[in-house]
Amino acid sequence: MRTQTRIIAAALVVAIAAPIAVSQGPATPAAEGTRALPSTAASYAEYQGHVTQIMSKELGSAAELNKQVQTFGSTNVNQLSSGWISYGAILAAQNPEFAESVRRADADYGRERMMLAFKNEINYARTLGGGEAALQAALAVNAHETSRISRAGAFVREQSYTMQNVAWGKAKALDPKKTAAGIVQASSQPKPVADAFQQAFSAPDLNVVLASLAASPTTSQSIWDKVSTLAVSAPGNAFSSLSPVVAAPATLQLNPGYEGTANRMLNLGAQHVLMAEQAYADTTQSTMADPVSRGCIQSAKEQFFGCVSSATHNYTLAGCIATKALQMPKDRTDSIGSCMSKLSQ
Repeated sequence: MRTQTRIIAAALVVAIAAPIAVSQGPATPAAEGTRALPSTAASYAEYQGHVTQIMSKELGSAAELNKQVQTFGSTNVNQLSSGWISYGAILAAQNPEFAESVRRADADYGRERMMLAFKNEINYARTLGGGEAALQAALAVNAHETSRISRAGAFVREQSYTMQNVAWGKAKALDPKKTAAGIVQASSQPKPVADAFQQAFSAPDLNVVLASLAASPTTSQSIWDKVSTLAVSAPGNAFSSLSPVVAAPATLQLNPGYEGTANRMLNLGAQHVLMAEQAYADTTQSTMADPVSRGCIQSAKEQFFGCVSSATHNYTLAGCIATKALQMPKDRTDSIGSCMSKLSQ
């Protein structure tokens, strides 16, 4: 796996080219002809790409460490939250029974009444046939994918200990208050998402892969470990090398505090099935704006900023990344990883 993640990381480095601007959260409709959810989900994909990069090899210098501080520190809260919600929605939309129920209700009641229900009843889509099964698929994939964030956190945390035995690791952190102020400012603005991630999430084989993943989400590796390339030369084939996945796990319990978040995923998934995001952009955008995950990620980011600001040595900066920008295994305190892993319990 370490060899494969090195390959992925190298490809991701190449992929950071020709950026496409993504609006903060769901504030602006997707461009004409694009699908809103895949375009928004690309922000979550890019975060997972950063996780892949930091797992690919040990940090070897203060410069590499500081680059990771900048990378994770500059993540925009609304973009990441909306991207994560959109990714879960696309997964839910792959359930055949759920998709058929959505289309049947649309035919019976009409598009206007459907969209009004999505807007006024955040749990409406979940009450449709296949809704709970679709939610279970999203929960299972999320649990599997967030576990790799914990593994990355543990990997970086272990490095923070070994750094205390090398000169650059135990050196004083360079102007941590200035670093913290810089990433606070950077994270307040929406970020361009690398063109490769945007194109990969527009690829024709994306739905095929995600349908397989949603049906059988438990694998030895997550989808992000399995993607062997996200190179600019062939972003449309990024998912083509994925192998079949194995049987789904037992039913997961939804975290009561994330009930509204899960309902938003299902409502968005139903809108995705109906391809309603262009004609009803306001409803799609407002559904993406999840206060629970946004509030949690914002809290985690603020703790990360505080951790960086008070860092005394380089090894303490590594600890900040591990515990706040990623997640430590079984740690449910606010971190970017835990804000997503807490969807189920």
